[in-house]
Amino acid sequence: MKRPLIHLGLHRTGSTWFQQHVLDGRDGRPFNTLPDRAESAARIVLPRELDFDADSTRRWIQERIAEVEHQGSSVIISNERFSGNPASGWSDAERNVRRLASLVPEARILLVVREQHALVRSIWLQQVRIGGISGIEDFLRPLDSGDHRLPAFDPEFLGFDRFVNLLDRVFGAENVLVLPFEGLRDDPARHLARIEEFSKIPLPPPPDTGPIFSAPPLLEAAVLRRVNLLAVRSSLHRAPPFPSLAGPGRRIARAIGRIATESGETRRRSHADRIIKKRLSDLDLPGSNRRLSSRIGLDLSAFGWPT
Repeated sequence: MKRPLIHLGLHRTGSTWFQQHVLDGRDGRPFNTLPDRAESAARIVLPRELDFDADSTRRWIQERIAEVEHQGSSVIISNERFSGNPASGWSDAERNVRRLASLVPEARILLVVREQHALVRSIWLQQVRIGGISGIEDFLRPLDSGDHRLPAFDPEFLGFDRFVNLLDRVFGAENVLVLPFEGLRDDPARHLARIEEFSKIPLPPPPDTGPIFSAPPLLEAAVLRRVNLLAVRSSLHRAPPFPSLAGPGRRIARAIGRIATESGETRRRSHADRIIKKRLSDLDLPGSNRRLSSRIGLDLSAFGWPT
């Protein structure tokens, strides 16, 4: 049988589209071998080291793989949580990689990355969508020097060449495929063909190539942040004073978002992008991107990345 392929994400790089429309079991495409992402995260990602049971987790994965292979299907495991959570600075990404290597050492790895400034904007808007209350400036603001209570967004991870180097060391460079999200956005069929060539797993393009969970309009996000503060309980804000208003508040935010004008969205996007650019200016992203371009054999500047 073909070797397993593990797709790590990143978040906001088309992972949900890949899971729902490519790993749908139709027209010769495979299923996600571990379709319940909450369960795979609960078994692989969330346990602390003292609680992580590698042997039982390995048996669980091997049983799922055996079931899929018995059905004659290829093995693809897709969960963007394997590459860490952006809101907590991807703080467990390295640990997750090593756990996966101990559980499925024969796996090939797929990582999809995205131009950093666009990725940060998309991550921030997604945080607002799921309950966040921070504007872009607060979302990116470093913690005070003495505040080490919880992990926060960490832009250092955006130098993706370092994470790719780790994957290469752990799994072997010949077993790691890194692709830019922009290639998926611009030409989904070619993107899937590259994955197919690498993994030896047939991936006929699905008919639906549109985005899933696309970022909300910035006007909607501005209203939704206030709704979240007052009414939406989540891990990002645990004690809203009026939780019963969450549903109506979200509907109002969506309605306001639908009347956003193109000129207004352009203005708000430019404002957010200026803040993101300033916050990331201390990072040597061009240097990291040049190294990554060399590693993956693609000119990332052609996709709009700074090099």
